[in-house]
Amino acid sequence: MEEMLQRIQKISKLIQVMMNICLLIFGFFIPVGLFVAFMPGFTDKDLSEVHTKIVDSANLLPINIVNNIFGETHLELQITLAGIFIVILAGIFVYCVFEMKRIFKKMSASRTPFTMETSAAFKKLSIKTLPICLFSTLLGAAVFLTIRLFAYVFEYGSYLQGKADETNRIQEEMIMSFAEITENKSEQTGKHVRRVAEYSRIMAEEMGLGEDKAKIIRLASTMHDIGKLLIPSEILEKPARLTDEEFAIIKKHPGYGGDLLKNVEGEVMGLAKTVALEHHERPDGRGYPEGLKQGDLSIEGQIVAVADVYDALTSKRSYKQAWDEKDAYNEILKGRGTQFNEAVVDAFEKAYAEINKVRQELQE
Repeated sequence: MEEMLQRIQKISKLIQVMMNICLLIFGFFIPVGLFVAFMPGFTDKDLSEVHTKIVDSANLLPINIVNNIFGETHLELQITLAGIFIVILAGIFVYCVFEMKRIFKKMSASRTPFTMETSAAFKKLSIKTLPICLFSTLLGAAVFLTIRLFAYVFEYGSYLQGKADETNRIQEEMIMSFAEITENKSEQTGKHVRRVAEYSRIMAEEMGLGEDKAKIIRLASTMHDIGKLLIPSEILEKPARLTDEEFAIIKKHPGYGGDLLKNVEGEVMGLAKTVALEHHERPDGRGYPEGLKQGDLSIEGQIVAVADVYDALTSKRSYKQAWDEKDAYNEILKGRGTQFNEAVVDAFEKAYAEINKVRQELQE
């Protein structure tokens, strides 16, 4: 009998050690659950990084969600609920383990472990486990549903992103095609459109507009001269200075460009319309076609204005030789605040080394 009691006490102590380990593990889930419940919202980058793992895990589950119950705009709500579920489940489990530890501790210290008191304690604890089992079943189903719902949202989001990328690619190809058509309208323009696009991107980045915005400006700037498609070729290709009447016709090309792009939707094309209309306007109001002043001009249009003039000065035309790059540089600086936006000229000045490098790489 004594030997049996000793074995029971050893087993009780072993169970207590195992329960301590369980407490450490499940105790860890409580702060994790709290973090998940109250963490900041996911960014698109965060979602994309975990997308594959979540989908792969969810595909192993027997539950399939046909429809997105909550909608993709409620991801943070679902994450919060999942975190709360984790906290509740871990808390209940920790409570039960503490109760069992208390009972087994009493058993290991007692010379008569199977007492009425111990039996009553186990009975009381077993009754408490019934709602826990029910809650665990419901919680498991909720977790499965939530994971599968995440998978559905991520899969659908990836599908939409793929379509958006394809649309952007097609739009970019169309824009570049239009730009090439505009270039080919006059043999004199050559790589003018591409140089203006790169100059515009460089200045936009220097001004702190961000890489994504700079790329949009670069793409939109390729359409700045699209209105020249409606200008007679004999005027565009005239090997001499234009008459006042001919120059008046040339000055209409920004308005023509705006008309050509007015019914085209999308961020890039909308900006392309603005750039086409404004790239010959000036902060002092002496530009064309509308004579707009500084407060009425977009920063994108003013960026392209500097890029366009600098490239025109440094390019050879049938009626003039190309300016020396240093003279063209000084001419841009001289127009600060009158012909050109001051902040744009500052960016041009700071990034000039990179701009000049692009000019040399894309020479005719």
